[in-house]
Amino acid sequence: MGEGTAVFLEQAAQRFDFSASAVDQIWHGLLRSKGRQVQFNSPELGGQGQWQNGMLMITDWNNHSLKTRLLGLINELAPRAVSQEMAYETLHTGETISRQEQSSTGLGTQEATTAEPEKTPMGGWQGTQNGVSYVFYPEQSLLVLNSGKRYSTAPYFVLGLGQNLQQGKNTLVLLTDQGEIPVDELTQID
Repeated sequence: MGEGTAVFLEQAAQRFDFSASAVDQIWHGLLRSKGRQVQFNSPELGGQGQWQNGMLMITDWNNHSLKTRLLGLINELAPRAVSQEMAYETLHTGETISRQEQSSTGLGTQEATTAEPEKTPMGGWQGTQNGVSYVFYPEQSLLVLNSGKRYSTAPYFVLGLGQNLQQGKNTLVLLTDQGEIPVDELTQID
């Protein structure tokens, strides 16, 4: 890892109030997936969890403050992981793995079978949660569902989309700077 990257990671750890080892765990996971996803398991990160471009799930699902900090960290690290041009280091051995070797890991198989949000041409996200497809356009504060329903996400700063089990059913939620907001509580646009 270059000195510039080490300083970047140290500053991110301080800015989002995480330990260096927690940031390192997220960083290496993002490197292995070229910034597309990360899986982790750490009490400091809310237990077992995963992030895929725009969606975050952690075991400590009701800790909105932690989710906001963690999404901020990942949103800062992911673009830099995407742009890395060097060989990646593994978490424990310090060995390097070439990009060609990484394609033979389980990550490639998982990416192919997961409905992962992708960037839209307008800079937003699109994906699927429990059979509900969505497209989010941050510049317009607009969320469009496959049902054709359109919602305004204003005044929230949207960090991602996720799901929450409420009263026995899974609900699509926005992960925002103000916590989780169920989509059905947003203003519907005709």
